[in-house]
Amino acid sequence: MAMMKRGEDPNQREQAKAYVEGHMEETIREDWERLLLEDEETFTSYMEMLDELQEDLPSLENSSVFTERIMADWAKMTESSAALDQVTVEQGGRRYRWYEKTIFHYAVAASLTLLIMSSGMFDKLHTGQMELMIPKKDNSLSFSEQVIQATSGWLDQLMGSRK
Repeated sequence: MAMMKRGEDPNQREQAKAYVEGHMEETIREDWERLLLEDEETFTSYMEMLDELQEDLPSLENSSVFTERIMADWAKMTESSAALDQVTVEQGGRRYRWYEKTIFHYAVAASLTLLIMSSGMFDKLHTGQMELMIPKKDNSLSFSEQVIQATSGWLDQLMGSRK
């Protein structure tokens, strides 16, 4: 049966009763639920039918026990879904744990670098003096030649200290 339209079905009250009692086929029930959301007249007849059938419908004898059972089931569902979110594979791609993310690795690397720099570990790598070269204005060596001489002197000092 196609989706019901407003005013199309003369047996709306009978359908409301069948819906309340759960005697509808699944496709008709889905159409009826859509119509309840869209049509105010259908919703009104549904509410009237609920009022009429209220005494025939089963009642909750102990609502607090029912509420506690539902809340316990809900808590179990949220705990299991939280555990699944952390470890499981999601459809379309792998879910990463927080310590597997790239940003975490960068943060750890930056933290270690700052720790090593502040502790003076890099200063201990250089044992000799590094002299600042100031170029002279007269006919002196070019800057690149001065850098080469300073580097070779530094290497000679380094190799001499290892002997």
